[in-house]
Amino acid sequence: MEIGLKTIQKTTKIDSHSNNKLLVIHINENWITFCLFVNEELSELNKINFLYKKKENFVLKTIKKYLKSISNNDLPKEVKLIYYNKTSTLVPSALFDDKNLLNYLKFNTTIKVNDIAANDDILNNEINNIYIPNTDINNFIFEKFKAFDFYHYSSLIIEKFSKDLANGFNDKIILNINDGFIDILFFQNKKLIFYNSFDYVSNEDILYFLLFCISELKLSPDKVHTVCYGFISLESKLYELIYKYVRNVELIEGDEIQGIDSAILKSNILLTKFRWELSQGNLAGEE
Repeated sequence: MEIGLKTIQKTTKIDSHSNNKLLVIHINENWITFCLFVNEELSELNKINFLYKKKENFVLKTIKKYLKSISNNDLPKEVKLIYYNKTSTLVPSALFDDKNLLNYLKFNTTIKVNDIAANDDILNNEINNIYIPNTDINNFIFEKFKAFDFYHYSSLIIEKFSKDLANGFNDKIILNINDGFIDILFFQNKKLIFYNSFDYVSNEDILYFLLFCISELKLSPDKVHTVCYGFISLESKLYELIYKYVRNVELIEGDEIQGIDSAILKSNILLTKFRWELSQGNLAGEE
């Protein structure tokens, strides 16, 4: 297939003709993933990896092609988009001005003439996550479905792990290992102190970014409790490498879903946690 490597995994235990359908589209520059939820359970996962750099409208064409393959009677009731682009920045609410969204981004990204910034309110409106969604994709989805929500990936990840503070994740480094990039978070006194995302190629890259963040936070790698999610197991070389330098490491196993490759699920925690994440209310992006 010219556009990339396509992986389709389906479960068979769910009635795919139900009207209670949610389609979540994860949009990354290197891949796109379509997750179809039926009756709040993940029914179908379709991931397309792009083999080489694509033109900007290629992702939109991929979305159109996917939706065209679905009959009108089987179209989902709801659609939600998640953007994984690098054009985002976190701003404390005390410093936030909704009339100057693009100004917050001009220091860490190239802003194009027609770019429109969006904002996710996260952590009970304590922080604003400002980013640039794809206007063409948003317009197409709006025209087809009339109403939809969109988010930045980092907003959902921060919200997800903030809810885990009740489970004792406070004062711990959180390392979330995805397909090609990692998230590192640190909460202290139930406040977000640090969040960043890094691209990686090797295990050594992951270790470097982890130790760099620990150093920046003035924590001790011998003492800090590090909680790992995603592409890691006790038997993996990555765990062995991290444990040489960070002595207190905890692994959290991801969800298993019958009929869907566990490796794909491990590549992104939001593929299975999504319904829970989106039940939090006023998080969706505003332009």
